Amino acid sequence: MTVQISPKKIRGRPFQPGNPGRPPGAKNKTTRLVEQLLSDEAENLTRKLIELAKNGNVGCLRDCIERLAPRRNGRAVDFQLPAIKHTQDIVAAMAAITTAVNNGSLSPEEAGSLVRVLEGHAKAIETYDLAVRLDRLEAQLKGSS
Repeated sequence: MTVQISPKKIRGRPFQPGNPGRPPGAKNKTTRLVEQLLSDEAENLTRKLIELAKNGNVGCLRDCIERLAPRRNGRAVDFQLPAIKHTQDIVAAMAAITTAVNNGSLSPEEAGSLVRVLEGHAKAIETYDLAVRLDRLEAQLKGSS
């Protein structure tokens, strides 16, 4: 008795190798249709949104305000960090940030942003210092050869 084994379906991309598929940013038919319908009715929908907002619809009112004055993702922070020239100076800067959070001059979110800036600065200083030390060592090795 012989057993027939059917070929197993291969999962993966449904197109030939080398074919990159849909280009980035390409939209499917439904998305394009919805966008077309909305663009055709944009003025009427906007007028209705404003009308509903004026009549007290809180959701529509929020939408209108968010369009007029969108929420800011960041703002300039009025805070003076001490000068940072060496990695040791970062300790003083961190102390200044902690003090500002404790006395309420900085919010925890603002402090977190400043700490990330300090971390990047510290990494840049460390990388530069290591490169200088490596150059000195290589120069010493060449001089002693």
